[in-house]
Amino acid sequence: MKKTILLSLTTILLSTASFAYDANKAEQLNGFYSHLTQKTCADSKMFVKADSIMKMYRDNKDFTLLDIRTDSEANIVALSAKNALHIPIEKLFTKANLNKLPTNKPLIVVCHSGTRATMAAVGLKELGFKNTQVLKGGIIALSATDTPKNAPIQ
Repeated sequence: MKKTILLSLTTILLSTASFAYDANKAEQLNGFYSHLTQKTCADSKMFVKADSIMKMYRDNKDFTLLDIRTDSEANIVALSAKNALHIPIEKLFTKANLNKLPTNKPLIVVCHSGTRATMAAVGLKELGFKNTQVLKGGIIALSATDTPKNAPIQ
């Protein structure tokens, strides 16, 4: 008898939880993601290649590299360029840190491989940071592209 009651309660709780979601948030997400067809994704200007970043450095373009890796990752390999800004993703979406981000020039989001940067860039675009792009391949791609031929001239 106890097993039957426990099983019934568990079933009720699990079925209730499976239908519990934030309908307003789902509507917002649907509005954002519903236009992401195969064509719009293929034509997206959201990603920038590492060699393009090196060219931007060589051409003295005004942009910001936003490194969202953890403090530990940044302590091992850091972006030390004058236009680099390090804000770990777990601290990025606070008012104080969002106020540090430029709105009038390209903002290139960087992580280790590009996955976290993509998530962060989507969030930043949702908030109105329209000039946000992602470094395709992350810091791995950037370090592979940093050769004597491509490196910015000092």
